[in-house]
Amino acid sequence: VQPGKLPLALRITTRRRGEALPALKSRRSRCKVVKVRAEAYVSSADEKPPVLQHMSPEDRALALRLLQKRRERRRVFSFLDWRRHRSQSRYIHHIQTIKESGVVRSIARPVMIVAALSAVVAMYNYLFIVKPPWLPAWLPTPLTVAMEPIQLTTIALSLLLVFRTNASYARWEEARKSFGAITTVSRDIARQVLSWFPNSNEGREGKDTACRWLIALAKSSMVHLRDEHDLRQEVGSVLLEEELARLEASGNRPMYCIQVLSQIFATSGLPYNLVVCLDENLTRLVNAVYACERILGTPIPLSYTRHTARFLMAWLFCIPFTLWPYSGWAMVPLAALISFVLLGIEEIGIFLEEPFSVLALEHLCGSCADCIQSMSKSDKEISERLGGEGLQAQ
Repeated sequence: VQPGKLPLALRITTRRRGEALPALKSRRSRCKVVKVRAEAYVSSADEKPPVLQHMSPEDRALALRLLQKRRERRRVFSFLDWRRHRSQSRYIHHIQTIKESGVVRSIARPVMIVAALSAVVAMYNYLFIVKPPWLPAWLPTPLTVAMEPIQLTTIALSLLLVFRTNASYARWEEARKSFGAITTVSRDIARQVLSWFPNSNEGREGKDTACRWLIALAKSSMVHLRDEHDLRQEVGSVLLEEELARLEASGNRPMYCIQVLSQIFATSGLPYNLVVCLDENLTRLVNAVYACERILGTPIPLSYTRHTARFLMAWLFCIPFTLWPYSGWAMVPLAALISFVLLGIEEIGIFLEEPFSVLALEHLCGSCADCIQSMSKSDKEISERLGGEGLQAQ
């Protein structure tokens, strides 16, 4: 197999090992240093998502860094965070931490390209206009684009960026509500199970089993919607080994949890009207899981995303040929600033389009698990204190 036909990660590894393609000695030694550092970083990491197992050490180290930064951005605000968020010193804080911004790191390369193009155009105009003897006479005059086309297309570009960002935020909002419905309805089902199931040995076993699978439902949904979690690591402490094996063998883990819960309720011996209430909540869970799968599997139409990116880059590449008559050498920082603002807006839209990598699903699942476990522990105490024996099966 030729190295050029291999996947990117394998081509990098093959080329750096010198098995098929020649490489300079300095390049080879530099790659060895990078590889050693990457392997040290990966070996020190506590979690290795399954998707990274087949990557080269360099690609894996980069992916782990991106995952770590992404996890740091998944936050649930406390009262202190809200006070800091609306503080009058937030502007200074945001400027001081601009180097830590994931958006800035993502758009750094295209911003530098626009700034470099602006510097080349400015230098050519300067040498041609201010110092004519420095350039040969046969060189063409500097290209200048009128301001009117830029002004006319600004409205269209603004609408594209605004619609793109609004559509991405709508997906983020729907994802937050859909996954929140999974955890909220799971708590409600746990409340119904603990209240309606009898306090006999069979009823107590049914309560514990239902609570385990409700927690597993939330966590397996998180694993189902991301590619960075291991199911056994997330659910291993909740389910029994036999239950975990069956869950791992299923094709759709969240739906398997719902199916198990449905069987538990159908064979619980509860009155028909109570089983209907539980089944309605299970239907709500199915709808919420389907909504999350739909958001994950259907992005914003690719033609819209690609056209917006192409239009934006073409517009930014025209900016350097427009600003010289108005601002001279100041066009270089101005072009960089304009590209930073517009590319940042477009990057935020891309960032929000896949919302499950942004939302703090770990906190939602942990809060749901803590709530269900707390209700399960206090159920017996509440029943004894109220003097009730639970609802007996009829």
